[in-house]
Amino acid sequence: MRLRSRSFPKGSQIEALGGNIVAAKAFSRKQAVFNEKAMQYARQGVITTPGYLRLETALANNNLATSLNQIAFNTLDTSGTKLSTERRLKLSDTFTVTSFSFYIGSAASTVTGAPTAVEQAHEQLHTFPNIQVTGIGANSTAIEAIYNGFLSLRVDTTTFLDSVPMRQFYRVGDVQQGTLVATGTAVTNKSSWPAGMWGRTELLPTIELNGQANIDWSITLPTNIPYTQVASTYTNAVLILEGFLNQGAATVQRGIQKKLR
Repeated sequence: MRLRSRSFPKGSQIEALGGNIVAAKAFSRKQAVFNEKAMQYARQGVITTPGYLRLETALANNNLATSLNQIAFNTLDTSGTKLSTERRLKLSDTFTVTSFSFYIGSAASTVTGAPTAVEQAHEQLHTFPNIQVTGIGANSTAIEAIYNGFLSLRVDTTTFLDSVPMRQFYRVGDVQQGTLVATGTAVTNKSSWPAGMWGRTELLPTIELNGQANIDWSITLPTNIPYTQVASTYTNAVLILEGFLNQGAATVQRGIQKKLR
């Protein structure tokens, strides 16, 4: 709603490129974050919208024996090979992270550890290493070690998240894929997913990622863990970031930071 008069208190207005707009009352943390980003960017023509980033990396790209020690994610749209299910950060944008979640993604693939775009699109997300899932199967113990590690975030030379315990993303529902139902005559083909983005945890404080920065999300395991991908499957580590996409804000944010120095 565009303002044509000064009938609203100044604190309830957001200065925008095309004229002031009315700020919604912040009855939630997310609305407060949105209002803050809009006040910061709208005057420069930056559009802030709810969004998410999805970052994925293969635990192994073939069925040869390897080991897991540190799992790194590509965050920027131009880094490495982008999977069809990924949604990365464009160089011109920033992303304000309000929550994040971690999953083990797996499905069948013709080439072990190297799915086609269609096979990748069939990926199922799991909140724990279920031994009954074909792509996890014999590796369930190895994948369990991921949940005994920690997640870190470094942007350029600054560490913003030193060590988030991976165990806080671990969820096991009351129904697990591969378990027998009460009659003992049927097998459950999906694990329960009782809440939206199950496996999610809030991030406090919020962190803003800039598409012009070097962004390093990584998971560190307790030690080197032997790992061999199950034949004709793939298994990925999946990190999903939720929050607000600030379109075209990368240069604007750098300018704001310079003014604050």
